[in-house]
Amino acid sequence: MNKKPTSTLFWAKHLGLALAVIIVAGIVIHLQMNMTSAPTPVDAPEERSVAKGLSDFYREFRMTANQSERSEGADMVLDVTPSEQSLDDRLQSMSSALKPVDSRWEGEYKFRTFRAGNTLREAISSYAEQEGMQVIWDLNQDFVIKHQFQMDNTVAGSLAKIASAIDSNFEGKVATFMCPKQRSLVVTEKVTEYLSTQCSRVGS
Repeated sequence: MNKKPTSTLFWAKHLGLALAVIIVAGIVIHLQMNMTSAPTPVDAPEERSVAKGLSDFYREFRMTANQSERSEGADMVLDVTPSEQSLDDRLQSMSSALKPVDSRWEGEYKFRTFRAGNTLREAISSYAEQEGMQVIWDLNQDFVIKHQFQMDNTVAGSLAKIASAIDSNFEGKVATFMCPKQRSLVVTEKVTEYLSTQCSRVGS
């Protein structure tokens, strides 16, 4: 029996299939190259990663802090009126009024958006309040967020990162504490006796 026609048909089918695969692959590569080389529309919103958003924010307010004269960029730094009561007195007066939180509390770990136009204190305080906590911002400056960014962390961890970022704007080292008896997160450049003995440092 002659099996040549069957063999020829077999190879013809496989060659045809291979050719089709090559053509499809060529089309896909061509489309990908066009998408890569296509210019980004002028009005397209910039995709800001967590790292880029934070690094841009840090750079901007640090540049502002180093300027000898106030400029348009300096508007992102706001003066905060200090409390007439000392930090330790405030914390001690709150101890009996609130139900303590677990001493290991950090908050839910998730993405949180810090929107342009808000201040750092407003944004982190709002997130803390959503989880039954409050932020005591014991600093004489607050900072306006110029570009929106996100942080993938807990509330306590986010505040610790913020403290690290703004540290260069203050004479003392800015630190974050969690005070369970007061259900409070404290950001300050003055480590008091009460903070040292009754609260735990975050991000140390």
